[in-house]
Amino acid sequence: MSTRTKTLFAAAYILHVLWIILLASVPPVSRDALTHHLAVPKLWVEGGGIHERPDILFSYYPQLLDVLYMAPVALGHDIAAKYLHFTFALLTALLIFLFVRRRIGPSWAALSGLFFLTLPLIVKLSVTVYVDLGLIFFTTAALFSAAIWLEDTGRTRWLVLAAVCSGLALGTKYNALVSFLVLSLLLPFFYLLRFRRDNPHAEQLNAVKFGVLFVAISLLVFSPWLIRNYSLTGNPIYPLAQGVFAAQAEQPPSPDQATNAEAHARAAIREQAGKAGKPLGPLLMRRLVHEESLGYTLLIPLRIFFEGKDDDPKYFDGRLNPLLLLLPLALLVLAGKGDVGHRDQLLFGAYAILMIVLVFLLKDMRMRWIATIIPPLVVLATDGLRTIHRQLAKRLDSAGRANAVTGVIVAAYFVPNLLYAHALFGKVDPVPYVTGRVDYASYVRTHRPEYGVIELANQLVAPGSRVLGLFLGNRRYYFAVDAVVVNEVFTSIAERSASASVIADRLLELGYSHIVVHAGLFRQWLTSTDEGTASRASAFADEYLRELLVEDGFGLYEITPQAPQ
Repeated sequence: MSTRTKTLFAAAYILHVLWIILLASVPPVSRDALTHHLAVPKLWVEGGGIHERPDILFSYYPQLLDVLYMAPVALGHDIAAKYLHFTFALLTALLIFLFVRRRIGPSWAALSGLFFLTLPLIVKLSVTVYVDLGLIFFTTAALFSAAIWLEDTGRTRWLVLAAVCSGLALGTKYNALVSFLVLSLLLPFFYLLRFRRDNPHAEQLNAVKFGVLFVAISLLVFSPWLIRNYSLTGNPIYPLAQGVFAAQAEQPPSPDQATNAEAHARAAIREQAGKAGKPLGPLLMRRLVHEESLGYTLLIPLRIFFEGKDDDPKYFDGRLNPLLLLLPLALLVLAGKGDVGHRDQLLFGAYAILMIVLVFLLKDMRMRWIATIIPPLVVLATDGLRTIHRQLAKRLDSAGRANAVTGVIVAAYFVPNLLYAHALFGKVDPVPYVTGRVDYASYVRTHRPEYGVIELANQLVAPGSRVLGLFLGNRRYYFAVDAVVVNEVFTSIAERSASASVIADRLLELGYSHIVVHAGLFRQWLTSTDEGTASRASAFADEYLRELLVEDGFGLYEITPQAPQ
């Protein structure tokens, strides 16, 4: 790599890192950060350590990265949690760089790192307090280690490293269960494929042995989270697979039997989930909710590369880049048998296809649920671009023309990414906060309209009392007072109570003194529930709630012990 090329790449990386840091340097307002990725670590810090919160289902999820977020929360610098998350994007780019460099050289490796970092989905994740970039990093490390092991299966340490990284991915997010399953299937298969010309039958036992070793080490690393959940709930992967483990689990009390707010919330959630019935399958969801035809739905594995849109479930809640599909397809068409990394390409392609197909069949597609396919696709896209360049150089008999066409393709990849980053800058609008023209509270209030009433609740609610948050999307991070943000608490009580006064008495008995509620969504719930429940809930709101503040559609109310005369 020439000095000029090194300088250009260094400048590109530095500018990108600075851009992400600028975008990330604002208070956290993304949903998952406020529901659990920051909210649960904040509760742990306040409670002096990791402890159970039965009212927060997310607190039972694997939380390897959330444990790391305790440090910035404890220090009062929650914005730094975004930098921690972004660090995993940089580490993944480093893995891609090192893997590609050993195969096809440093220039292509540097380009592949930028392919990854500038992708719209990665940019969006880089400026939020989520855990997906950690999941991507650990899964990529597992996949790349497995690929290196398959080159020389005598180096078992690479298989062990792959298993450890897979276990760390499982400890980061339950979504890793899918990638763990895919890797557990692919490793024995590709081990046998490696020996297909020798004596594959003699290697079958070894394939099983290595597959079992991978699974065992992965689960061993994951086991602390499994043990924790089993000891608390009787279900090692709670709240998943509750039907499977229901018989072994100790039955929790019913909402009427619960004596504290957290246990009552958990019982209410369980009760309401039982009434909800079986969720719609992904195909039926697409037909009924998104009004798509079956044929169009079946194209989702291809559509995800072209139709992604942030914050819109219909369009998979995130954006990729079309060339992330087209360049690997070009590799498939143009690559010769002697190309470097042929077996790696098969492994990465099989991994990406299986991940997409499994998620498509199991869930209504979201980009973050298949995000671990991005690094292997980036490697394949880089291989595809290099193959195109080599073919052009041969056919055009001109390195200059080949470079020009390749440059156009590279520009076609980066231009949509840059336009997305520019649009995201306008949405995040970091300059007023970074320059000090807007303070922390004002920035949050702009992006989270419930913040005003939460601030007042933090000032008014006395120690020992508790706030009930209703229809807030489970966002509880900015509560500084004891709060349970679970809709099912109120809906369960309203359904089981004989009158408005009984609703008030039960809430007060559980320690609730105030309610923060999204008024519009509360009214929607009243129209969707049965007439008796709606009547009792409306009477409770009219007779037993004293309005303290209504702002931007959110209200703060005090629960009065008796209806006014």
